[in-house]
Amino acid sequence: MGATENELRRQAGEQRHEMGDTLEAIGDRLSPERIIERRKAAVGQRFRRVKDTVMGSPDYEEPMTQRMRERTGGMVHSATDVVKGAPSALADQARGNPLAVGVVAFGAGLLLATVMPKSETETRVMEEAQPQMQSAMSELKDAGREIASGAQEHARAAGEELKGAGSEAASHVKDQAQASAEEIKGTAS
Repeated sequence: MGATENELRRQAGEQRHEMGDTLEAIGDRLSPERIIERRKAAVGQRFRRVKDTVMGSPDYEEPMTQRMRERTGGMVHSATDVVKGAPSALADQARGNPLAVGVVAFGAGLLLATVMPKSETETRVMEEAQPQMQSAMSELKDAGREIASGAQEHARAAGEELKGAGSEAASHVKDQAQASAEEIKGTAS
């Protein structure tokens, strides 16, 4: 028993629709713009995690508040416990305050710099290493430029390849549609 003309047309339409969805999904997955969007989203997510770590997240409850509740509940802390807990208390207070973190880090760096002055050996080594550091920096810049141009060329080639594959697939779909139409016409006659 042969299929009717309407059934064949419906089947051909479904196949065209499925092929179109598949080609669209492939093009979307390989699209340089979509690849860049996915990379940007991943970087943004990492930045948000770092920001939440430094600034604190909206649902973060400060441990200092919990400590105050415990103290009012009847717990008494000795002076040694307070001194031992000072670093963690400082970290807890700084967690939601990036300015405090910056001030503490700046103060620690300043203190370390004044305690440990440059020695003559450090100064001499830095002067001797300066030309090598300059050449290494210029080499790194050149390498960065080469990588950027290579990536740009690769993206351009991938785009051209995708464009060619898309036009080839569209041609294939068109040929199949024409063959299906001819088959339907032949069956109808």
